[in-house]
Amino acid sequence: MRNVIAVGLLLACVSAGAQVPGLRGVDHVGLTVPDLKQAEAFFEKLLGCQTLARNGPLRADDDWLARHVGVDARAEIRAMSLMRCTTGANLELFEWSAPDQDQRQPRNSDHAGHHLSFYVDDIEAAARWLRESGIETYAGPFSSTQGDYAGQWVLYFRTPWGAHLELVSYPKGMGYERKGGQRLWDPRAPIAR
Repeated sequence: MRNVIAVGLLLACVSAGAQVPGLRGVDHVGLTVPDLKQAEAFFEKLLGCQTLARNGPLRADDDWLARHVGVDARAEIRAMSLMRCTTGANLELFEWSAPDQDQRQPRNSDHAGHHLSFYVDDIEAAARWLRESGIETYAGPFSSTQGDYAGQWVLYFRTPWGAHLELVSYPKGMGYERKGGQRLWDPRAPIAR
């Protein structure tokens, strides 16, 4: 019954055009990694990110972690860090241990599957550089030629621990922009337009 009420409240808020008071935008994206030092080195070397803050270990002797972040009460954050990756949202990395931890990497098609995407000016040059650096890439880059995504070039690649990352480029814009109106945040011009 509680879930039905919660869904009803959510639908009422959405239909009323509600928004979290004071919302400004995406602050960071969190990613759990098996080895924090390896992940920091990868993001620093490959993408020029800078580690600016570290914390941990964090654990609780009661059910605090279960109540506050929805993990097993005996879980522990071995270490965590916040990274700045040029413009856009920050990246927060976590190294967790937990009795019920699932260590399989979700695929992009799995529920809660995910990827981080980074904009590059020249995707062909970036693809060559990744491959020459020994980074596992999928086929591509490939482009969208029709619809709202027309003009976007994409290349997926993987971290050494198997997480999915993506490079995108749309140097001449994307198809949806021809409609006019509101635009997506654009790393080529980070000032809101």
